[in-house]
Amino acid sequence: MAKVTVTLYMDEEDKEALQQLADAEERSLSQMAVLILKRAIRQAQEEGKILPSQSKRDK
Repeated sequence: MAKVTVTLYMDEEDKEALQQLADAEERSLSQMAVLILKRAIRQAQEEGKILPSQSKRDK
């Protein structure tokens, strides 16, 4: 699956907190953001708020 660029605007305080979390887990800021977003997407799918992605339904 190809990677795409997403631009995110957030408060400086939230960015600093995210960086602290990333540092604590020895991840980059970008890796930490992706991990959090993937968890939120998976939870929304499990709760029926959104449909599973097309590629996962085909497998």
